[in-house]
Amino acid sequence: MMRVILLLILVAPPLWAQDDLPGFPALHDVRGVAADDVLNIRAEPSAASAIMGTLAPDARGVEVVGLRGGWYVVNAAEGTGYVNPTFLAAEDAPDWRALSTPLSCFGTEPFWGLSFAPAEGKATLNLFGDAARDMAVTALWPALPWAPQAGVGLDGGTAVMRGQVCSDGMSDRTYGIAVDLFLSGPAPARYSGCCSLVFR
Repeated sequence: MMRVILLLILVAPPLWAQDDLPGFPALHDVRGVAADDVLNIRAEPSAASAIMGTLAPDARGVEVVGLRGGWYVVNAAEGTGYVNPTFLAAEDAPDWRALSTPLSCFGTEPFWGLSFAPAEGKATLNLFGDAARDMAVTALWPALPWAPQAGVGLDGGTAVMRGQVCSDGMSDRTYGIAVDLFLSGPAPARYSGCCSLVFR
């Protein structure tokens, strides 16, 4: 019996499957909210659910990481919440998989971060206890319909990203991009984590 339960846990889908939702994550702007009002972020995808945060009526660059129950999934404080999509409009920007927009990647155990700036042709690596290190971008492999992973070649490593529900391991926030960072050199290393369209 325990084997059956364990198998069900291992194969159970997440509450929302970002992999099935092309176009996420993406940045959105608040729209249709009165200047003296706010847009509520709900704890569940329901107008009757508790309010866990708010967005200003002129908020821009809100990262929507998925869709659940007809509501947009967003991050607020240290958790994930839900916003009525009627009040958010997608920004006119390329899909992140084209690798033409900035990404902020990060992970824990140990703490690390990688800020990717395609317009500048570089990334900045931060490893816990070390000084920040600039790395030139040497190659880009945008995702394709038949190759959903995207890759960034760096002078000293490679980052491979995929659209997938991802947790930072420290909070209850949810992200829409998972990443593996492979560093070469005298002491090769691998780091795993999440990426966001919002710089941390």
